[in-house]
Amino acid sequence: MDMFLQACVNGLLMGGFYSLMGMGQNIIFGVMKIVNFCHGEMLMVGMYLTFILYTYFGIDPYLAVPLVAVCMFCIGAVIQHTLITPSLGTKSFTNLLFLTVGLGLLLSNGALVIFGSDYRSIRTAYSQTYIPIGPVTMALPRMISFGVLVVVTIALFVFLKYTTIGKQIRAVSQNAVGAEVVGIDVKRIYILTYGLGVALAGTAGALLTQFYTIFPTAGASFGFRALIVVVVGGLGSIPGAFLAGIFLGLLETMSALFISPSYSDLIVFMTFIIILVVRQTMIARRK
Repeated sequence: MDMFLQACVNGLLMGGFYSLMGMGQNIIFGVMKIVNFCHGEMLMVGMYLTFILYTYFGIDPYLAVPLVAVCMFCIGAVIQHTLITPSLGTKSFTNLLFLTVGLGLLLSNGALVIFGSDYRSIRTAYSQTYIPIGPVTMALPRMISFGVLVVVTIALFVFLKYTTIGKQIRAVSQNAVGAEVVGIDVKRIYILTYGLGVALAGTAGALLTQFYTIFPTAGASFGFRALIVVVVGGLGSIPGAFLAGIFLGLLETMSALFISPSYSDLIVFMTFIIILVVRQTMIARRK
């Protein structure tokens, strides 16, 4: 029972990162109807930015989160304005697919050239601090990171539901032509949306640096899991992405506990395929 409770806690804490990645991917897809295949690499860039701020400027990783989020937002806005917006005009899914895949390869290989293939990590005074709560032991960095993730999730929900820009983003996601007719600058909303999605990925990367090694291909697995979260939680659904991320984290830890850690990825992808098949069957029956 103690092992089961510990696995549940670990899965919940890890699922928060999957949720944040999935929400960023979901915002981009919900508004622009494109799948950002370089989303995992954006997380990796956020990890390296945090590493640079800590190593060369002495900024604590958690204090660096707002700076990383702002930097990643600017990077995303520039990419959207210079590369993705012209490709949207072609209305070709293939062009956008190869563009985002190519951006991912460019970012990962650029990190490999600049930082090398060495595994790097950030160790602070509280990195090895553990807090026992009954039969469960929780690492302090994981607890802080999960708390920040919850705050970011609530802030994102409030932003999209109650602010003027959030309402404009929701309007464009429902009908871009109608939104433009009533005076909303759709191109500006696209830039803000892509920048916001990239900022969420960078925030997840900054929070991961306390207990995850940093290397050029670190974001690949998180990018794939973000896609799974989007599909399982529902395309364009922020609450669905949050719950799907938690489910994915719990599924990984439970499969590692009861079956084998080496089969956890296999079980995750098998579950993903089963959900796709069942959902497609249900849609066909409704039609």
